[in-house]
Amino acid sequence: MINLNGLSSSEVAERLARYGPNALPVARYRLPKLIFRQFRGIFNILLLCAAGITFALGEPIDGSFILLFVFLGSSLNVFQEYKSNAAADKLKSYLVRTVTVRRDGRDQEVPNEEIVPGDILKLESGDIVPADAIIQEARDLLVDETTFTGESIPVDKQAATEATHDVADEHRLLQGVVIIRGNALAEVTATGTQTRLASIAATASSVQAESELVIGVDRISTFILRTTLITLLFVVLANILIDGRNTNIPDLLIFAIALAVSVIPEALPLVLTFSLSRGALQFARKHVIVKRLTSVQDLGSVNLLCTDKTGTITENRLVYRNNYLAPKSLLHPLVLARLAAYHLEEHNPEPFDRATDEALSVEQRAIVGTFRLLEEEAFDPELRSNGAVVCRDDGIRLHIRRGSPEYFFDQGLIEHEQVGTWLADEERQGRRVLGISYDDGSGAQFGGFVSFVDTLKATTNATVAAARRLNVAITIITGDALMVAEAVGREAGLVTNSDEVMGATAFMALPMQEQRKRIGMIRVFARTSPEQKLELIDLLKEQYTVGFLGEGINDAPALKAAHVSMVVESAADVARETADIVLLKNDLRVIIDGIRLGRETHANTLKYIRATLVSNFGNFYAVAIGSLFVSFLPMLPKQLLLLNLLSDFPMMVIAFDRVSEKEIDRPQSWDFHSLYITFMTLGLVSTVFDFVYFGLFYRISPGVLQTNWFIASVITELLLLVSIRSLLPIEKAGWPAPIVIILSTVAIVITLALPLIPWTAAFFEFTSPSLAHLGLIVAIAALYLVTTELVKRPLVRFLGKH
Repeated sequence: MINLNGLSSSEVAERLARYGPNALPVARYRLPKLIFRQFRGIFNILLLCAAGITFALGEPIDGSFILLFVFLGSSLNVFQEYKSNAAADKLKSYLVRTVTVRRDGRDQEVPNEEIVPGDILKLESGDIVPADAIIQEARDLLVDETTFTGESIPVDKQAATEATHDVADEHRLLQGVVIIRGNALAEVTATGTQTRLASIAATASSVQAESELVIGVDRISTFILRTTLITLLFVVLANILIDGRNTNIPDLLIFAIALAVSVIPEALPLVLTFSLSRGALQFARKHVIVKRLTSVQDLGSVNLLCTDKTGTITENRLVYRNNYLAPKSLLHPLVLARLAAYHLEEHNPEPFDRATDEALSVEQRAIVGTFRLLEEEAFDPELRSNGAVVCRDDGIRLHIRRGSPEYFFDQGLIEHEQVGTWLADEERQGRRVLGISYDDGSGAQFGGFVSFVDTLKATTNATVAAARRLNVAITIITGDALMVAEAVGREAGLVTNSDEVMGATAFMALPMQEQRKRIGMIRVFARTSPEQKLELIDLLKEQYTVGFLGEGINDAPALKAAHVSMVVESAADVARETADIVLLKNDLRVIIDGIRLGRETHANTLKYIRATLVSNFGNFYAVAIGSLFVSFLPMLPKQLLLLNLLSDFPMMVIAFDRVSEKEIDRPQSWDFHSLYITFMTLGLVSTVFDFVYFGLFYRISPGVLQTNWFIASVITELLLLVSIRSLLPIEKAGWPAPIVIILSTVAIVITLALPLIPWTAAFFEFTSPSLAHLGLIVAIAALYLVTTELVKRPLVRFLGKH
């Protein structure tokens, strides 16, 4: 027999020392981990190597600028993510922190963390169960297991008949469930990391989803590294073969290294940080916490949004919808149902009770007011019904029973044929039905049925429509019943035929090939366990970029696996800890706004990458090949690094550029095939014009070639940015953001001023350009812009971008 007097103080101390506190492991050293995350990708490491090489070349200013870019980008990322995680941590204060336990024969309030196995919990309506436990005594106990099962309907629980841990679910309480009605004494069986909640959290922590942004930048970094090294190896060997013994090996190697460094788009981390921080700030204004900064851009690649039904698509709140009135019923079935709802005064009333009370008209409420409760009858799990005895002011007594339709069929109060059509119609619409009977002393009489529904959120239909406009599919993955889930899917506009709805177990029983074939066509998965949610997300990730919106404990592993994970404020603590994004207001439109914002961020990032790849490599190949035709360096190492710095100066604020509607109407992804074709095609145009400048000035003198080529390279790179900032024709792309125009102008002014100021000209070894040369440079640059536009248009058609 279980000792319901509870543990002694000495037993509690011994078990607390043995089992540890009743808490999940807390993430330690979060700040160092955030810092380390900034250097998981290749790119920042590449930049640090470039900075080291630049210092070694005797260019401390350029090296310092590269380090500054890395430091600013990484610091802003760490600051934003650390602040967001701290804000998310504050949300934990919403959880109940103490619970009543029976120790030393008396009831006492103790912190949740001090609960130990063997403790006797005293649970009442509104309590959140702090640990896994077996029910030893129960009175009219009803619990909400939404966070585990996804079902919005409360579940009745009964006391265990014997002291064994191998008991049915109906006798077991899991950490995190809510007591809706009644009270219980329960013996704690597991705490801390041994609970079911902890096992789900462990599953979530073992699942890793790499950021699409990190993957994309790493691929680009690898491409730059390989292409640069192969080209430089060719150039160095070619110079040695051409010049033979006269080759100045040290100068050639310094030139090659500087040329390699000039190719690296060192402002990319800063561009990304500006873009992502801008997105996070816009999210913050809409009461959204961004815990992982790269998720802002990852949202732009999402083409499938998976969501739990309860609390996300629906309100997780039952409302009265319809009734079936028995022909000779004494009272309306809604009034009878309300008379059997005797727990409305509790902290967290049973959903059917609350919905029944809220649905009463003024006249019906007045009728209810004429009755008083004499006796209550707890929910009977065998009969699937509860009851009440009430008395009216005129002395009439009614014995009311309320329960599932099957109870009334079994009692012979109503024939299925009489109401079958009505019940089937309600079931098709996903409604929950309660039957009502009453006995006024002349025998039980059938009073009718009332139906309830968990209504859609007000924003659901608008969200679905907005997602459709952005070409984002939505799939419901829920633990709820198939019929209910299908009805919600139809009402939300996600489902048009029954083939788009399937139970998760039935789907998992299909051969793997059939699963892969059908998974993209299913819009609703029902009766889904946490493990199945994870399997479904993993399968969907093979074909889609997946965003997952959930709130329950059972959502945690799937949230961790998704490319982008989002939860609402009311989410379970484990789900909130796992998520990348937390919505403080349950407005699903924010997600669609976020997808749009992510696409804008992605589009601006691609602008920078396209512009830098085309211009840097165009100039890179021209200078590298040009070195084979002259006996001097066509551009000095310090000039190459300065060129890279000045051309990147206005590109750093490309994050704030305007984006056209055409650029964001489809999910953004890293289309490397198109990116490389664009880079090679427009890079070739850039190289040709670089050779034009080379041909015009190389015969005059080394100083004239180096200075004029430097000026021309800066101007053409900035004009390229104007052209390539949009794949639309330049006249349809709209004006760049004012900050881009301002900084581009500043960069051109500095470029023209440097050779004219004596001390800067001497430091960078420039010669003062003539007006005729400047006019020629500008004219050819204008021709370059026109040529780039003419080449861009058929290229875009070939790539099928617009």
